[in-house]
Amino acid sequence: MFREKISDLISWKEKPNRKPLIVNGARQVGKSWLIKHFGETYFEGKVLILNFERNKNLHTIFKADFNIKRILFEIELALNIKINPEKDLLFFDEIQACSDALGSLRYFYEEMPLLHLIVAGSLLDFEFRNQPFPVGRVETMNLYPMTFYEFLKARNKEPLSNLLKTPLSDLPPDVAHYFEEDFNLFLIVGGMPECVKYFTETDDLLGLKNIQDDLLYTYEQDFKKYQPNINSDCLLDILDNATKMISNQIIYTKLSDRFSSPTVKKGVEVLKTARLVSSIQNVSVKNLPLTASGKQFKLFFLDVGLLIRKSKLDYQNLYIKRQLSAAFQGMLAEQFVAQQLIAQTNGQLYYWARTEAGASSEIDFVLVQKGKVNPIEVKSGKSGSLKSLHYLLENNPHIENAIVFSQAKFGRQDKIQFIPIYFAGEV
Repeated sequence: MFREKISDLISWKEKPNRKPLIVNGARQVGKSWLIKHFGETYFEGKVLILNFERNKNLHTIFKADFNIKRILFEIELALNIKINPEKDLLFFDEIQACSDALGSLRYFYEEMPLLHLIVAGSLLDFEFRNQPFPVGRVETMNLYPMTFYEFLKARNKEPLSNLLKTPLSDLPPDVAHYFEEDFNLFLIVGGMPECVKYFTETDDLLGLKNIQDDLLYTYEQDFKKYQPNINSDCLLDILDNATKMISNQIIYTKLSDRFSSPTVKKGVEVLKTARLVSSIQNVSVKNLPLTASGKQFKLFFLDVGLLIRKSKLDYQNLYIKRQLSAAFQGMLAEQFVAQQLIAQTNGQLYYWARTEAGASSEIDFVLVQKGKVNPIEVKSGKSGSLKSLHYLLENNPHIENAIVFSQAKFGRQDKIQFIPIYFAGEV
């Protein structure tokens, strides 16, 4: 399957001052597959994989010291192969299982700069809490679930995927309706690679549920690893309640009635570190850089398909009958847009809401692009009130452009650009 991050990996490979690369991401977003595919496709030599979870014997290589020449020599002995630093790709997979290997990363850049080294693993952010992060000696890349564009590519919908990459000014105003069926399927299937692969090969939505259930079960089993730092029941409360409050402003007390606010706050940070949820803050848009405003925040789930499965929604209501409450339609629309924007901006996403008592104005998202503040509204249908957006623009004349994502046609009205929601990942 095609992943757009392959271009970032190619750029990394071609850098003259290349550093070891850490690929971050939640479990099962396709880190290992992408790195292997990259190595097999773009390297003249071999892809050498050390999986520290499967092969515990590899751990002893890193225990004596961090002498990189010795470490590489022993890796060659363990793999029974000679490493060519300029032509081979060395891949440390599941590196969270070997803290000593994680600690060695800072020395590879200094002692073996020609070596192509990529590492990946689950919950790496937790591991780096226990040892210094090698600042200045490594690079990082974040991988998220597949985007709508990647989903279309996986389904061999080349004409549609090409349209998403076409400049908006070159598109006819009524092109959006061609995306409707695939959009509804994406909401159900989501962007988890295993789910996309299964559905692409089988068209089986019922069997898809089992895969999604297995993924959710795996994530929840991970909660036991965080004890005694945080109670796993608290994490379950947060996850269950967060999925019901997607797109809504939240305070910690709403996420669990069994645990205190400080405990819930700690739990939210754990789920963010595990990359199961993304938290976006309310910000003031008066000046750059954006500054936090108020105590409330929003949470979005890792993946829209898993969100629907977690909500136990009947697929027939979404895909066949198109019968959903307006509130749930709005929640899914915002989750979809958030997921696309987070992948596009590496999580640099915010929202705006008035904090004065009795005020209700709110803008779904705020982006900063090329030094400009860009407010974004999301509408699940073809129309909807834009009172909050007009208020924001009237009171902040320095904002030059705003976007409304909906199922309406392309258009523009003064500072507001109307874009079909399907294009959210290509802003």
